[in-house]
Amino acid sequence: MHGVSAQLNLEARCRVLLTTPMETFVVGRTIVISRGLIDVLPDEASLALALAGELSHIALGHRAQTQFAFTNQTMLSDPELLQRFRFRRSAEEMLAASKKTIDIMRASPYQKTANAGLFLKALEAHRTALPRLLQANLGDQVADPNALRQLAEFAASAPALEEDKLEQIAALPLGSRVKLNPWTNGIELVKTRPLALLSPREKMPFEVTPFVLYLTRTEAK
Repeated sequence: MHGVSAQLNLEARCRVLLTTPMETFVVGRTIVISRGLIDVLPDEASLALALAGELSHIALGHRAQTQFAFTNQTMLSDPELLQRFRFRRSAEEMLAASKKTIDIMRASPYQKTANAGLFLKALEAHRTALPRLLQANLGDQVADPNALRQLAEFAASAPALEEDKLEQIAALPLGSRVKLNPWTNGIELVKTRPLALLSPREKMPFEVTPFVLYLTRTEAK
């Protein structure tokens, strides 16, 4: 989205929130996207759509409350952050941003948004079954019914959601893209090769990937 932000004559940065619930929000000119959302997005165009929504708020001058901020620190302890911070937008701001999002995507290199539309359909289909995963801690809910309705143009251009179709990947499992080091809080993208699926059940959209232990035999001394 760098080229698009250049066309809008604004500089924007992006940071990753290390939590799993799927959400995005903006503080100043910094877009924050959760690790869980990055994990499940099927392709780069879907990520561009998620970022374009927040880039719209920056372009439209929508402000966030920053009374607790001081240079590069906050005046609250970490346990208080989730209790005190809310970066949710009003209905009027969300409506204006959704219209701007469509304009940004049309001006971006990501013209093929079928997978992004499929992702929106998958969110709608799983919305009631995954309330905790889709409930935002700080920002706006990605699967909010009003938000999905405002992006219906992308969903309408996508093929029908067929979860039993082996080759259709609407959303990835959690842990598919981002690896978190719990000791350093550092993250890195997971380098994986496409695997041949044997069953639609193996697609596991929005689910937790199995943890496989690597066991070795020790030689007796």
